[in-house]
Parts: sequence; C-alpha cells; structure tokens
Amino acid sequence: MASSPSAGVERSARELPLPWEPVHGDRGGLGAWLEYFGYRALTGTLAHLPYAAQDAFAAGLARLAARFDRRHAVAAREYIDQAFGGALSGARREELVRAAYRHLILQTLRDTRFNEQVLGPDAAAHFEMHVHDDFRALQQRGGGFLIVLAHVGSWEAFIVLAEVLGVGPVYIVSRPPRNRPLSVHFQREREARGMHLIHRHGAVRGITRVVEAGGAVGLMLDQRAHGKTVLAPMFGRPAHCERSIAVLIRRLKVPVVFAACYETGQPYQYEARIPRVMGPEAFAGRSPEQILTEINRELEAMILARPEQYVWLHDRYRKAPRAAPRASATPDAGAGGAAV
Repeated sequence: MASSPSAGVERSARELPLPWEPVHGDRGGLGAWLEYFGYRALTGTLAHLPYAAQDAFAAGLARLAARFDRRHAVAAREYIDQAFGGALSGARREELVRAAYRHLILQTLRDTRFNEQVLGPDAAAHFEMHVHDDFRALQQRGGGFLIVLAHVGSWEAFIVLAEVLGVGPVYIVSRPPRNRPLSVHFQREREARGMHLIHRHGAVRGITRVVEAGGAVGLMLDQRAHGKTVLAPMFGRPAHCERSIAVLIRRLKVPVVFAACYETGQPYQYEARIPRVMGPEAFAGRSPEQILTEINRELEAMILARPEQYVWLHDRYRKAPRAAPRASATPDAGAGGAAV
C-alpha cells in the first residue's frame, strides 16, 4: 500500500523544487510483508545488542558469507586485485573480502538505530569535519551542485551534515528494493534525516530541477551501470559507467563535490571529508568517457583511503573488456535524458 509523506515533508513541500514522490518497490503481498516483519524483527533485535556482540556477529557472518557466497566473493577478489595491482598477499586480500561483508552487515545494523542515536540538536558532535576550501567558497557563492559519493564508510550519514554545512535541500537518487513495505520504511527513515528521494528511473529531469533551484543531489557512482553506458577506467581497468550522468554534468555546468563519511571505530562517530570540488570548467568540452575517468579517479582515492570500509562486493567489471578504453577527443553529442 502506498504511503503518504510525513507531516514534516508535507509542510515543506511547497518550498522544495520537487513534489514528494513515493520511491517504492513493486512487490507486495503476503510474502513481502513476511519479509518486512522478519527484517525489522531481526535487525531491531541485533541492533540493540552491545556493540561488541554486534561486531562478533558481523565478523562470524562475514566469514560464512565469504566462504559460501561464491559469486560476490569472487567479484570482490577480482576488484581488490585490480585496485591494488595484485600487490596484496592472499591473506590480506581475504581480510578485505571479509571486511566488505562485515562492514555491510554492521552498516545495516547501525542504520537501524541511526536516527535515534544521531539526529537532534547535537548531531554535529558525531562528526569530525575536514572540508576543502573550495567547498567553503562554494557555500558563499550559493547555487546548486552535485555530490558524488561511494559505498565507503557510512555513505548516508553525510546527508545529516547538510544543515550544518549550509546545504539544502539535499536529494538522493535512489533505486528502491523491490519489497514494497521495506521500501516505504526506508524512505521514511531517510526523510527523517532531511534527505529527499528521486526515483532512479527518469531521474535526469528531477536532478536538473533541483540543481537549477539551488539544491544539491547526491549520486552513488561506484557501482556497475546498466542500460546505456560508456567504458571508463576504474583502477586502471574498463568498467561500465553512467553515460547519462556524464552528459548531464557537462550540460548543467555546476560544481561536482566529492564527499565521504568514514567510521572512526566508535559507533555513530564519523570523519566527514570533502577532499575535492571540481568546477564546471573542468568538464567543458570533455567527452563522457573523459568526465567519468576523472570522476572515477576521485572515487578511487576515497575508497583507498579506507579500503576496509568499502563494499568490494560489486561486480564492477562484469561484461567489460580487459583492455583500456580509448578516450574520445571530442564531446559526445547525445542528450542527457536517459534514466540515471
């Protein structure tokens, strides 16, 4: 059953560049509801265990996953070998594979109580901030921009800093889980953090409206793209990347902010970093391949800063050739209207 927005969202809807929309999955029925209640019961119970017990549970489950989830484990090993040039020992590589599972499990558990533990007047106390001077200048000038993040650290925690950093409104392009009740729950939790969602399908128009109205849109660009893609190197090997995003970045002519929010080792304490801001002049006259090559280079740096906090499980190089792609010297004339 479709959910209506919260009262807070309704009150602010007139001030937002986009009307509220349900970003929900398409699978309902008894099975979906059983999955929903099972997920809520399991994560709710585990999230209230002592942190040491959560760590032990995540480590044990990660060992089992690395052994029996062959498809993702093999993809992670390939990805790690590529990122480190094959220089890691087999033992260190396996540590990072298990760390990827462990980090994903702990993120799921800690996210269950994130709003309760972090939100409120003291939210900024949970973050140690390292912000590039170019971002400070961007704040003073105003105007919309894009935020590029990766699945490293606590990627959604960064959005809580929006008000502290003077950013708003902040939207995230989201692909909801197919389970409809779960997707409704996730949207409510995200909106409570001050985050607004744009459905992945047909998102280019929404992104454009938000940025032109002075807002910010967060994009997760480290996963394998589907649909109309271009090849750009990720850790030196070709990977399928979102062509429409590259075209949109060039067309919008707005800054691109790179951001990461790493865990510090203490639950619900984070190190937020904005290492670089790229102005529109950096993308002028560049092809989608060249733009995405530059973006991937920044993503690589953010990932390698905390490799044990990265979800290496993405099958990043699937259906991509091993040879390096030849960069185009001329701009692509395609339109930026494809789904993100």
